[in-house]
Amino acid sequence: SHSKRVHFLLVETQTREYVQQVGDKTHVEASIDVKATYLYGHPYGHREGMVVSTMGGNFRSYNNSVKLTNGSVMIESALRGLHIGTYLFHKITSWAKSFDPSARIVPIMVIAGDAGPENRERRNKLYTNSGIRFIWTDTPGAGGRSAPDLTVADLAPYSHWPNIEPCYGFSALSQAWRELDVIREKASRLKASKAYYRKHYNSVSKRLSAITTMLNWPLCIVTFVFGLLLARGIGWYQGFGF
Repeated sequence: SHSKRVHFLLVETQTREYVQQVGDKTHVEASIDVKATYLYGHPYGHREGMVVSTMGGNFRSYNNSVKLTNGSVMIESALRGLHIGTYLFHKITSWAKSFDPSARIVPIMVIAGDAGPENRERRNKLYTNSGIRFIWTDTPGAGGRSAPDLTVADLAPYSHWPNIEPCYGFSALSQAWRELDVIREKASRLKASKAYYRKHYNSVSKRLSAITTMLNWPLCIVTFVFGLLLARGIGWYQGFGF
């Protein structure tokens, strides 16, 4: 059973990819970050703007491995049992499925301290519903690590959460944030251009100053001689006497 209260969460997904060409080989490093923030709902001890969970993963082609966690797969305690963790983890496993099916899954560690009476089954289902098998070190279902032979091909993104419904009423907010990102990028480029043109301006100013200095003395001498000749021509100057 699930709470009849309605909670609104903002789920943000950010992916990055870095490609490097070394000789005839292409190396790829990619990452994903998923964050859920509480927006509003029934006053159930939650604060607007509270981060409910942050999850992430990464892929490295040089050893063909995928990491499905950033070290923490946790949900705010008051909101556990609502499939929020499964929803976020589904985004990571779906992202991982875009890579080489033979890529190795970096083993995931789970500890017995997190396997309380209410949390054990819920925690384990989050992983097993996505095709992850565990090797238990002590009490079955308590502590252990995922099977070392797991690959991306074994992952099965789980997408069953009857109590979660995507709300696209925030599409305007999402569009505004995308536009803000574009503006920030343009501002960054303008700052870089400003720095370039300022440097170029200073360089040109220095060169013009040097050229002006070089021209000043010859012009002064020519002007002085011309003045003497002009003065002599009109009788104001007859030359130096000794």
